[in-house]
Amino acid sequence: MGTATLQSNHEELAALTSGLRVNIGCGTSVADGWYNIDNSPTIPLSRIPFARRLLRIPAWPQDVHRHNALKGLPFSDGSVDFIYSSHTFEHFTYDQSLALARECFRVLKLGGLIRIAVPDLEQLVRDYLQDRDPMASHRFVSRLLLAHTWRDFLHQGAHHSQMFDTRSLLAMLKAAGFPDPRPSRFRDSRIPGVFEVELESRRNESLYVEAEKRS
Repeated sequence: MGTATLQSNHEELAALTSGLRVNIGCGTSVADGWYNIDNSPTIPLSRIPFARRLLRIPAWPQDVHRHNALKGLPFSDGSVDFIYSSHTFEHFTYDQSLALARECFRVLKLGGLIRIAVPDLEQLVRDYLQDRDPMASHRFVSRLLLAHTWRDFLHQGAHHSQMFDTRSLLAMLKAAGFPDPRPSRFRDSRIPGVFEVELESRRNESLYVEAEKRS
């Protein structure tokens, strides 16, 4: 049996056994076999070619479901196998993030997994402390992306409302009901097909945490 056939069989098996996988705050980076959620107001506008060109809106994939996750997830209790979210939780306030994490706990099955990637504040601080430039402090503050403008309405995701380090992200997941969240590494996950949604371009700027629903 050839390598291509083995790979094809592996992918088919993963698709059959992966269950319901939800990608919260997917942006335009989506993958088949995932329920992709984003709340950008540009999603419906992107379906109009003239508006997309005029406003320079990205061409959103057709399988992105526009939904405000802060108003609850559109799934029944204990119905989701896996949840993935990359560079999304930092765009909410802490209270909103905690409420969403609790909502994720609600919809996950027992034994279900959540994996969150966010910008790594510790890495940014290390970069700042090693920066000998006189304007290093200003560059550090700029990299935090904590400013908000009217442009956020059309281009959500450009700015942050908070920043996490590993300790605060673990603490948030514990407060949401996950008993033993753990730090992880890039694409080192028990979620089938995580490589499809975990972007290489964010590898060096992100911290990763994964947790299991146990009760």
